[in-house]
Order: sequence, then structure tokens, then C-alpha cells
Amino acid sequence: MNECIDRRVFGAIEFVHDLTDARVLEPLQVTAPAGLTLLRNRSGLYVIRTIEGEDDYTRRFDDPPNRPARLPFTLNVQDPQACFLPQSFTLLLPRWLEAPGAPIDDADNALRPVSIRLIPGAALPLRATWAVLRLQVVVAGSQPPVGLANVLVEARPGAAGLGMRRTLTDRHGEALVIFADAPPILPDRGPAGLTRDFKLAVSLVLDASVVRTSTDKNHPLADPALILQRQTAGAAGVTVVTASEQLLRAGQSRRAVEKITWP
Repeated sequence: MNECIDRRVFGAIEFVHDLTDARVLEPLQVTAPAGLTLLRNRSGLYVIRTIEGEDDYTRRFDDPPNRPARLPFTLNVQDPQACFLPQSFTLLLPRWLEAPGAPIDDADNALRPVSIRLIPGAALPLRATWAVLRLQVVVAGSQPPVGLANVLVEARPGAAGLGMRRTLTDRHGEALVIFADAPPILPDRGPAGLTRDFKLAVSLVLDASVVRTSTDKNHPLADPALILQRQTAGAAGVTVVTASEQLLRAGQSRRAVEKITWP
């Protein structure tokens, strides 16, 4: 006799390349808290299979609640190939289902995967046309230089058509700031009327709850979204430092060191 077992999933997670917006298909290490289980499918989505205490909801099809109470779950993701930085993120679960007369935004819909953007790491293969800044953030006066990990870097290009980029420093205090869409030639007010370089204004967001020196034994995984929330809310321990202005151009990689007083 064949037995049929139906169950509802609670949603899925889609990890996205921050530069290309493409789904990351290579296997990642995703760590979930106790009571939450995930399963990677063939499409590269990480399906949320079970949530402790919600088994009745996942098997109840006759009259399921379309908006059950939700709780926050913090997960970690790491790339074994080191092409992307390890980071943490928080989900509100379970995701919700649409019901007649009760539409649900994509940000909450169980049938829409949650997109988590992965930040480029040191091992990411670089394309020859990209404009790249390899920025190291170090403690001022340290010898040898001591890096600062988990600093949120905000880079605003002074070129039309290029948007702001955010990245994080790794455990050595190094960050990759990449503009994959930088044009090779830009308009300029100088005599030639054209230039290859564009200015880059850089700000460093230092959240004391996650920033650590490269010599510290323990490095928590940072959640970029949470750092931004704390910055916006003016949380204690969050400071913003204006870094030195940089010049970049398409097809070139440049290095810079920013010295910060810490703590």
C-alpha cells in the first residue's frame, strides 16, 4: 500500500551574488539554530523544512492560519571556497501564505524565497573590466598593522549611473569595493572633456558589538542589515568615520590603507 504524506514548507532562502544579482549555485554552509532545519534543493534554494513547534501548521491543509505568529531566527552562512564573506542574517518565521482578500507582500510571502546578498571575499575571481579598491582598515599607530574586522564600508562614486556599494572588512581588516558596471570613459569638466577616473567617497561604519581586531581570538559573524538598522537608530557603540577620498577607474585595481583610532 502506498502512503501519501503531504506537508507545507515554511519558505526558502536564495543566496545572491551582490555584484551580478545571480543566484549562487555553489554549495554553501548554512548554520541554523536548534529547532530549524533546511534542505538545499537542485535549484540552489535552501528550503525551510521544519520549525520546532509548528508541525501542526505544516500538516494542516483544511483550514490553515494564513498569518500565524512569527519569531526571529538568526542563521549563519559561509562559503567553503571563500569567494564570499561569512555573515549572519535574521529571518522572521514562519513565512505567510496568501488567502482570499488578504494579499501578502513579497517580503513576507512563503512562496517567494528570501534573498540574502553575499558580499565578495578575497578569493572572488575578478574580471578585467571591473573597477576595484582593495581597502584595508587598520588601528592607527599599530606596528605591525592590526586590522579591524566587520567594519561596514559605504562607497559612494562620483560618477553618474553608478550606485553606492556596501561591503565588509574580513578578519584581516581588508575589504573589496567593486564596481562591475564602471564605464571605461567618463565625461569631465577638464580641458580634454573626458576622463577614465572617478572619485569615490568612503565612509566606515564601526559597530562595537561586532568590530574586532585581527588579533582577537573570536570574530562574530556580522549582519550588514543589522548594522545599518543600528546606525539609523543611533544605537550606542555605532560610529561613522569619513575615510580618505579615492580615485578608481574601470579595468584597474588599487590599494588603500585607512588608519582608524580604535577603540
